[in-house]
Amino acid sequence: MSNVDTARSAYEAFGRGDLEALKEMLAEDGTWLTSDELPLGGESHGRDEIIGNFAQIPNYWSSFSVEPEEFIDAGEWVVVRGTQRAGHNGDSFEAPFAHLMPRGTRSGDSSQGR
Repeated sequence: MSNVDTARSAYEAFGRGDLEALKEMLAEDGTWLTSDELPLGGESHGRDEIIGNFAQIPNYWSSFSVEPEEFIDAGEWVVVRGTQRAGHNGDSFEAPFAHLMPRGTRSGDSSQGR
């Protein structure tokens, strides 16, 4: 599976709420960085903590989507450009994103995301 295919599969799993499938795509020792401006912002270490944070999103947002629009193969990295949207109690936001999804050295697992 190419880097782009792996990244696309990860976003598809997240989009359908299949965190178990997503977890299997992350390296056990992966790292995820989230803007400090968002709930659960900061650095998450290990796929269990990353998935645990993703599982808490409904605690903060009644609607939440990450819509990738472009996957750019940059060798060992995939740049994913898109739009994220969230809302809760009449408040909402929409923001462009650019995520960096590198490939790990073990079994080709995604090891880090930003």
